[in-house]
Amino acid sequence: MKISRRDTLKGLAAATAVGGLAACGRSTSPPAQTSRNDFYDVVVVGGGFAGVTAARDLSFRGRRTLLLEARPRLGGRTFTSEFAGHRVDLGGTWIGVEQPFVWAERMRYGIGLAESAAFAQPQQGIYLAGGKRHQVTPEKYAELFASGARKFLAPAQEAFPRPFDPFFSKAYERFDHLSSAQALEALKLSQPERDIVSGFAAINGHSHLAEIGYLDQLKWCALGAYDPLRLFENCARYRLEGGTGSLLDAMSNDSRAEVRLSSPVTAIVRENDTYRVEIEEGGSVGTRAVLLAVPLNVLASLRFEPGISAEKMAASRERITGSGTKLYARLKGTQPVFSAQGPDKTPLTFLWSEYVDEDSQIAVGFGPDPKLLDVNDTEAVQKAVAAFVPGAEVLESTGYDWNVDPYSQGTWCMYRPMFFSKYLRELQRPEGGLYFAGSDIANGWRGFIDGAIESGMSAARQIHSALNS
Repeated sequence: MKISRRDTLKGLAAATAVGGLAACGRSTSPPAQTSRNDFYDVVVVGGGFAGVTAARDLSFRGRRTLLLEARPRLGGRTFTSEFAGHRVDLGGTWIGVEQPFVWAERMRYGIGLAESAAFAQPQQGIYLAGGKRHQVTPEKYAELFASGARKFLAPAQEAFPRPFDPFFSKAYERFDHLSSAQALEALKLSQPERDIVSGFAAINGHSHLAEIGYLDQLKWCALGAYDPLRLFENCARYRLEGGTGSLLDAMSNDSRAEVRLSSPVTAIVRENDTYRVEIEEGGSVGTRAVLLAVPLNVLASLRFEPGISAEKMAASRERITGSGTKLYARLKGTQPVFSAQGPDKTPLTFLWSEYVDEDSQIAVGFGPDPKLLDVNDTEAVQKAVAAFVPGAEVLESTGYDWNVDPYSQGTWCMYRPMFFSKYLRELQRPEGGLYFAGSDIANGWRGFIDGAIESGMSAARQIHSALNS
């Protein structure tokens, strides 16, 4: 049975109250018209982790804050839903011990950890190389992965000696012009190393290697303690109990900010020293400052009067690379617990056991391009899984196409070649009373929940200071 991506989007967008999908006790519809009560110190546009963090922190500082979210839920590109008896994240999932901002928030609110089955109880390593399937021990698979990845990411410490201060050294300029494909081509690797590294690089950028900047590969490795195995653990080992929505709900419920869901913003208009924020269904609100905490790909969809910088708009239209697929598949039987990987042009470049139940397991998989795999096509998913685990029977599967979601227009962030040098400083720069935040423009873990929290926290501090002066 094949379900269209747009039908899936429509159904999921209408979902409510599943881990971060609703804000309790807050308005969920836009105002009919502007009134004196519709003037705020700060209006935050976008209810992902960056927006929720900033709104909370500003409200803690005594600022009258309104958060406007286009969807009927909070979370942005994180999305906790239900599948096969588990709360799974169709967007956003794992956090790592080298990610200080999300780890601190988890501890602040007492959110527990769960561990991916492939890490907790590994039994098999599988990789596709040279057109063949290879099955090895988990230890041998880790050894092969590390040997190639360390060669690919060797300049990480040179490029980013201080990973959370990306402009500390200008050494990054040596690498920013390279695509991941060019960097890989320049290396002398064995066929297994090359195929494994190509799949790893493709899933990091969630796209094809020619599109993905090599510099961001080095940045991720630097953040992961300069070790590809540590990086992979930060990307895939620990998830939040109850899904990312559990942390999002805790942060939102702790906030004193007003939240309005189902309130897409269409325009931000400057009026002397204040701003008018226009909402799609009618009405507007006034504010002293606006924080744009929307995905970078979405920024160019908004109308600004007067316009924002040409560089910001160019960056939004150039787009980040994340545009691939993510799926969950329930497989019949509990054996084996596996980690599997394929080259960059396979429908799934990664697939591993995430949950093990009484008579089945749930595998999570990623691919570089929806054209290579429709995650809502059960037959296509069965074929993609069988390439790694012959004989595996897919009982059901689920996924979400973030590319057709108008409020995300893509998945997580990696930059294209030269994007970092051309745009990052400008994307972070305020313009008058307009401020910018989000995982896509973080200094640290760009493309991760940690980066979203870092960016939202920094923007809140910046806005509060500016309003004081």
